Amino acid sequence: MPDKPATRHMTRKKNFQGYPRREEDYLASDTLFPRPTTNIAPAQLSQAISKAFERSLKDKKGNTVIPPKTPDKLVQLCLQHLKERSDPILSPYFLGQCKLNEIFELDAIAHEMQRHRMKIGVFYQYLLIELMRLRFNNVSDGKREGDVELEIVPPGFSKGLRLLISVKKSSDTVGGQDVGGMIRRLESIALEDKNLTCPYLCVVCFATPQRGVILPYKQARSVRRNKDGHPYSPNCEVWSPGFVFPYVCGLDAEDVYRAALQTIGDFLPFHSLAQREKCGLLLAAELKRLGLVDNKTNRLDPGKFQQFITQRKDAEQSTDED
Repeated sequence: MPDKPATRHMTRKKNFQGYPRREEDYLASDTLFPRPTTNIAPAQLSQAISKAFERSLKDKKGNTVIPPKTPDKLVQLCLQHLKERSDPILSPYFLGQCKLNEIFELDAIAHEMQRHRMKIGVFYQYLLIELMRLRFNNVSDGKREGDVELEIVPPGFSKGLRLLISVKKSSDTVGGQDVGGMIRRLESIALEDKNLTCPYLCVVCFATPQRGVILPYKQARSVRRNKDGHPYSPNCEVWSPGFVFPYVCGLDAEDVYRAALQTIGDFLPFHSLAQREKCGLLLAAELKRLGLVDNKTNRLDPGKFQQFITQRKDAEQSTDED
């Protein structure tokens, strides 16, 4: 009777892509990914950052999305957010305890921060694409789960290697049961590619440090494993900031973060934060105009606000709008 563990091992081996690997784990050999000896120039980095921010602010039609700037528009956006996103139990209870001129700051600034967090996640995707284009040829936007695709010819490996990279802002973006599914979806792109002429390597790239710690270059690659300790795929690696930024542009992640910090205000300004006092007074007046304020306490009436955010449509209205 054949040895079952050996059989299982050989079965798994058949799924391995044919590139050099470390002996102690599934990772590709360090020799395939040497750190560049020359860093990109500061002007190149600045240009890549600007291009990435500009692209992150565009919609699918290529139009730049301009956020509200004036106090009137900021207040209307806040009121819309309060109506459409408030919880019908928790929000009336909480907001009813706040001073009227505090509500804008508590809601609008947090909402603006959330919008910027979504934009900065897209920014990291485009930033790595722009940086890769400065070093490699044939860099293209990816398909479906992948964000970037390119082919490299690593030192001592003339076959070349196709990289399929999915960029995530942080490890928190990919959690729980979605990890395995995301890796399978990413690898399926390579498996379905009929024009593939070299081994492939799938990469999940995290653009920000996990728990605030940046690992050294040779320790910043890993293979994600399931609860039984088996890799979700032996052909998929996780690259964290301590590896990906030096590998792509020669610079440490901190250098890239510092450069982007000098530019972000031009693209993701906090208008709500800058105008919070005036907007707070305008929102308070609007809430009074809508009849949502208790005249005795001069605070939001929880019951009236609950009705405001749970208005029922009658059958005719629903049919007409559908």
